[in-house]
Amino acid sequence: NIESMQLLIYCCFFLIRGIYGHDVLSEFRPQIISHRGASGYVPEHSLQAYQLAINLLTDYIEPDLCLTKDGVFVAMHDVLLDSTTNVASFSQYDERKTTRIVDGTNMTGYFVSDFLYSELQELRLNQRLPNRTTLYNGAFQIPSFASIIDLAQENNAATNRTIGIYAELKHPSYFKSLGFNMEDMLLSALTEAGFTVIGDNVPNDLRQVVPIVIQCFDSSSLIYLKTQCNLPLVYLVETQPLYYWTSENMQSIAEYAQGIGPNKDSFGSLPFQVARAAVDRIHATGMVLHPFTFRADSGVTSRFNGDFEAEEMYFYCCLGMDGHFTEFPDRSRGTIELMTSY
Repeated sequence: NIESMQLLIYCCFFLIRGIYGHDVLSEFRPQIISHRGASGYVPEHSLQAYQLAINLLTDYIEPDLCLTKDGVFVAMHDVLLDSTTNVASFSQYDERKTTRIVDGTNMTGYFVSDFLYSELQELRLNQRLPNRTTLYNGAFQIPSFASIIDLAQENNAATNRTIGIYAELKHPSYFKSLGFNMEDMLLSALTEAGFTVIGDNVPNDLRQVVPIVIQCFDSSSLIYLKTQCNLPLVYLVETQPLYYWTSENMQSIAEYAQGIGPNKDSFGSLPFQVARAAVDRIHATGMVLHPFTFRADSGVTSRFNGDFEAEEMYFYCCLGMDGHFTEFPDRSRGTIELMTSY
């Protein structure tokens, strides 16, 4: 029940403090990765969502990257525009609705890859989730990756702190079938923006906030990127059974990735000792653990009875996560400050 879970969380907290000392929790605060920006409050992947996340003291902003017909990186979670834009209200684009197979799945709708960047600028973003405010529907544009980089760099200068960009390549095999090499294009875009992507001086220690992190569900993309850059790479995985988290499998991933980003459900519902042992095997390889996605208004693991902060505390103090994807960076910052204030 929730009372015994809270007791376990606080026992873990005081055990860590007792073994390692008071300062360990301040030194190893989990990093806040604002999932699609502060998307719990405003439409995801808008510049306004990223700016709000920065204002709420996120460590990273997290753009998903797709490509337009003319090869411009834009922030878009889906290859389809349907669920997060007003594209259906533009009758001139009706004939572009089509069906394609993407990574083995039939998809029907308006594909971002069928639109020029200039055409996308006519569209406006909408809130994806029905339980969230629609106040800002139709107000914000789809941003280019270049504009997101500019935003981060402007805020870096204004705040004198590192606001990292935690970029995800979406469906690289699909875009490769259209003639785009997303991996090389991303490295070129970063280089043009002034980032160093190769060499011994590239910041890639994920125990600290670094300027650029690249993440992907496609291991082949990360394996290729490992040969082309020294940027930190994170392998994303959906919910996996317990047998996935073996030492051998974690070591094979660590050959090309500095971190792993699993769906939090892979650990949240397991018995504590079992989940902690799996996390220990991840850490034994030198990788960091960045689970996704923590939402205060939905998807809280059932054992926490809807208590968002209790779920975060459990992953932080009991399981030892190093960072996490959250859509409510202010709530997550509050949890971290609470746990490091004792």
